[in-house]
Amino acid sequence: MMKKKHTYLKVLAVAMMALLFLAGCGKENSGKSANKGSASSTRVIRTASGKVKIPTDPKRIVTNVYTGDVLSLGSHVVGATAIDFASPYITKSQKKGITNLGLTMKPEAVLKLKPDLIVTSNESDVKSLKKIAPVVYIPYGTTGNIEKTATKFGQVLNRQKQARSWIAKFKSESDKQSQRLKKAGINPTKTSIGIYDMQNGKLFVDGAKWGRGGQALVTGLGFKLPASIQKIDQGAGFQQISLESLKKYSADWLFFTNTTSGKSTNKQAISDLKSNPVWKSLPAVKTGHVVQLPENKMYYFDPTAVYQQLKLVTDAMVKSVRS
Repeated sequence: MMKKKHTYLKVLAVAMMALLFLAGCGKENSGKSANKGSASSTRVIRTASGKVKIPTDPKRIVTNVYTGDVLSLGSHVVGATAIDFASPYITKSQKKGITNLGLTMKPEAVLKLKPDLIVTSNESDVKSLKKIAPVVYIPYGTTGNIEKTATKFGQVLNRQKQARSWIAKFKSESDKQSQRLKKAGINPTKTSIGIYDMQNGKLFVDGAKWGRGGQALVTGLGFKLPASIQKIDQGAGFQQISLESLKKYSADWLFFTNTTSGKSTNKQAISDLKSNPVWKSLPAVKTGHVVQLPENKMYYFDPTAVYQQLKLVTDAMVKSVRS
């Protein structure tokens, strides 16, 4: 009888130990799952200001300059600065959910929006806003051409699939519009373009990376910049020039915008330009290959803007050839 009881207790002890072991394993596995779930909610990326831990899938983004880039990939913006907010490429429905922050991202205004991610082109914003939400600092003009820009934001926003999809869509539209140009007798790969902008009475030449349709024309449609403008593009990206030096920056087609600010309309400056003998002597002017486009539609150069500019510039060129 005693032997049976001893054996029973021994078996019971082994069973209890097994249960405790299994319970411990369950607890350990549960902890691992929890840790795995927690780790997947954030990730660390490299930025111009160092490594930053950001949400894996940000839901409330505040930005200056990069509003169009974020929206282009389907992410949600809750706050943007005034210039971005004025973009004609942001739809009315998108604007309903976005607060216009004015000229700068003031901490008090940003805090009210409860962002989970802030994307900025200003290094000073990192220090002033990082206590509100993670700040990704992307220096202005450092993302590369429009395809590289889409790829960059795809990485930042964890929307690589959307970025690849946009690039494919962009290439398809570029090919479509390029074919329209060729049918009209314009071969982009054998044609040079120059981009000019009148600002406050001063004439500037732009490269392909500062808006004004440069990305649509060069990266998308495949037009070429003359050597003199290539140097500008590879340097600061824009340069003020004199009327006397216009021949140096001449091209087969000239694209022109009128950027006004304050009370300046540039009316007299544009009149002086068009009546100048040097301007009149340019081959593009003589052949009617000058396209003036609305500044508000050419200023922006996010993926959505550049995509729509493909048709905009093509329409203008085809119309110019046929008129």
